[in-house]
Amino acid sequence: MATHPFPIEEHDTIPETYWEQLSDVCFEGNPSNYMRKPRYLGIDKSFTASYYIGAAWLTDDLAIVVTPKIKNIDFVTMFLEALDVDTKNESDYFARCYGIQFDEPTIETDEQLNQLTPLLVLHFISLLERLVKRGLKKDYIIREENLKTKVKGRLLITKHLQKNVFQQRYDRVYCQYQEYTDDIPENRLLKKALLFAERIINNYESLKAQSSYSEIQSRLSRLKNVLSHISDEIEPYQVQKLSTNKLFKEYKETIRVAKMLLRRYDYSISEASKEQHSTPPFWIDMARLYELYVYSKLNAAYPGQIDFQVGGYCRTKVDYIKKDEKIIIDAKYKPHYEESNRGIIDDIREISGYARDRKILKRLGTDEQEVKCVIIYPDPIKLESDEIDTDVDDNCKELYSFEKGDLILQCSEIKWFRNFYKISIKLPLLEMF
Repeated sequence: MATHPFPIEEHDTIPETYWEQLSDVCFEGNPSNYMRKPRYLGIDKSFTASYYIGAAWLTDDLAIVVTPKIKNIDFVTMFLEALDVDTKNESDYFARCYGIQFDEPTIETDEQLNQLTPLLVLHFISLLERLVKRGLKKDYIIREENLKTKVKGRLLITKHLQKNVFQQRYDRVYCQYQEYTDDIPENRLLKKALLFAERIINNYESLKAQSSYSEIQSRLSRLKNVLSHISDEIEPYQVQKLSTNKLFKEYKETIRVAKMLLRRYDYSISEASKEQHSTPPFWIDMARLYELYVYSKLNAAYPGQIDFQVGGYCRTKVDYIKKDEKIIIDAKYKPHYEESNRGIIDDIREISGYARDRKILKRLGTDEQEVKCVIIYPDPIKLESDEIDTDVDDNCKELYSFEKGDLILQCSEIKWFRNFYKISIKLPLLEMF
């Protein structure tokens, strides 16, 4: 079933015309904090959206679509950048940036939010590349084969009689034997999902127009070459039963996403040839995706110097530390800091706590009483909801990526607070024709 949802943007309030219809929906206690699956896309009791975008059912017959505040933001490029980090910590973090509810009815979507499937494909491609880099799992499987002039394993008498003796094929022997191979059900599932991914990418017209399309095609070709000897013959019932071995933990997430991809198209490759205009309910945590995007930029500019999601006391975590410069860094998905410092005081207080946390300072390799702190925020796109602050810094800098050398020299000082700085990073936008 598909139905037309009503749209709002991040942080907008649901129109009053729907309030009566939503009077029985319990938005109380809806978690807006990260790393948890949001109910109703994180909409709170005041009917206001959070940092989650996506599509969700609010009642049995009323669906909502929450779109990004930043117009035409390029999800695909952000996901590609975020997925480029090849460590388990960041991969696990990314896996909790989005979710899909396949068991609920589908919701019609427009072009703007019709990028869920490409995101799922990109996640799968990235996971499969990492798995292949570490080496495919091998195992013993049982094969049956009508061999010529030799016995291998054990003779299957009944089948040998039926296929050979009764047919007067005396040069054949029907045998069953074990073979140690990587052509096992787990890898067949991954091969099948890879063929789905290729078909999806080739038929997504909206993706073909993007600069990242040729890179995605190259990555698909490389993976197909690596898996060329693996069969894709696996049935849906076998897919459901597949589990992962504790000795091959890297398979767990790859198989999970592969199953999601196959289920998205009901295990039918002909369905994968169609660009979908409806979606199962899903959510994307834009704040967490932004953190990973910024991390990919920091890590590229300062390899080996950036630690991500550094834990402190009382289960607190700072987004990044830069070890050589002894800097505490936090990413804030708030594209209004250039023209308005509204809300910055709360962020200053939060980051000040990180800068005094002994556990975080130990990871930073310092016991200084006061370390430098940096806020990284999105390129200052003017939003209609922004309030102009007349007392703002006029020397803020904005970058597409961080430059080599000291990060602190690229930042603008927040003049009211000692050792506090800020810098903006441009987000990728879709080219509109």
